[in-house]
Amino acid sequence: MTGAAAVAQAGVGTYNVITTWYEPDTRPKDSIFIGSFTYDGVSRQVTDLAGILSESMTGDWPAPGSPPLYDMTLLDLTYQMNDWVASYSGPTNAPPSTNWHDDTLGGTFATVFLKNTTNTYSTLVGGDGWSPQAGANVGGVYHGFPSSYGSSIQNAYALIYVPDSVSALTPGGSLTLNWNEAAGTGSLGLAYSSYADCAPGGMMGATCMSSWSTAAYGTVGTMSGYPLSQTITAAVPEPETYAMLMAGLGLMGIIARRRRKA
Repeated sequence: MTGAAAVAQAGVGTYNVITTWYEPDTRPKDSIFIGSFTYDGVSRQVTDLAGILSESMTGDWPAPGSPPLYDMTLLDLTYQMNDWVASYSGPTNAPPSTNWHDDTLGGTFATVFLKNTTNTYSTLVGGDGWSPQAGANVGGVYHGFPSSYGSSIQNAYALIYVPDSVSALTPGGSLTLNWNEAAGTGSLGLAYSSYADCAPGGMMGATCMSSWSTAAYGTVGTMSGYPLSQTITAAVPEPETYAMLMAGLGLMGIIARRRRKA
């Protein structure tokens, strides 16, 4: 592999991501995360993850506006915690942090929150207060319960899966993962992806909207939602960035030729 493709694979790149969790009870509206991140092909770390999360219970019916977002309320998720774990081979449903490389599945999990805290779900039955399994174990009840919801943190997050193979994408290239909940087939990494919505637009009494796969967490989400698909696209460099990249590649070629002559 040579040229821009080799640089894209070995270096740090920017990627766009769209993750969809199917919501059978709010169709045609689904819970969708649209965002971007930086990925290091060597360390396999995801940084600068940020984006929007749609709230599928919001808006009017029949759904006005254009798909896939229609008229849903959108949450700005901007807080990614500094807790990277570079190598983990334990149970995926018992993560060591909110951002880790899963050696068993061969990919990176990264989480971005609405608030600058991981506190999302209730810890009344134990658990870490944020992970999908902790949420499933407590039935999706919000963090701080039984204190009033109005005084709670009202957090939300998106947990995405980035397979190691994303480093092979060239600018403009894309990688799509799918999960079939009924058959239990597809990308197991995607099956472990999840979202939590304990913001006002995601609440059903004391229960936050969520998405879980039975294969990963033993149950589907609080509104029967589950992972459906995810597309990651390698961003195309801006013209000036691309020019610098090509100039750098040209310089590398000159150096290589001089070394061969020497």
